[in-house]
Amino acid sequence: MNLSFNAPHVDCTNAIDWEIQQVLFDTTCDDADDAEDRRKSPYVLISRNFEFPDAATIEWHDGNDYDGGGSIRSASLEANRIKIILNRSRTINITFKLDLNHFEELKKYLKNILGGRLKIE
Repeated sequence: MNLSFNAPHVDCTNAIDWEIQQVLFDTTCDDADDAEDRRKSPYVLISRNFEFPDAATIEWHDGNDYDGGGSIRSASLEANRIKIILNRSRTINITFKLDLNHFEELKKYLKNILGGRLKIE
């Protein structure tokens, strides 16, 4: 399975004094409570809870259905693109446009979440 989309919305968030970190690549910014029930557009959420020794988790919506799980084998980050390879023969390609400050924030979060699995090009 391959998933490719452009994400006009890229959000980096943390909670509990940085113990939980998340990066969201989304095609919409609809904040309505019931919006997820009606979702018809892709997103990818990468997160990690540092309170536990588990690796990062990933979930996504491909425009039709939700999925997730699997391990992130590697990720390549460029100034306007990320390519994520999962262990289940899946590749996710996301393009985005960020100013330099937001890109640096994204890079910081992804380095923390993915560690040595992230390659910055």
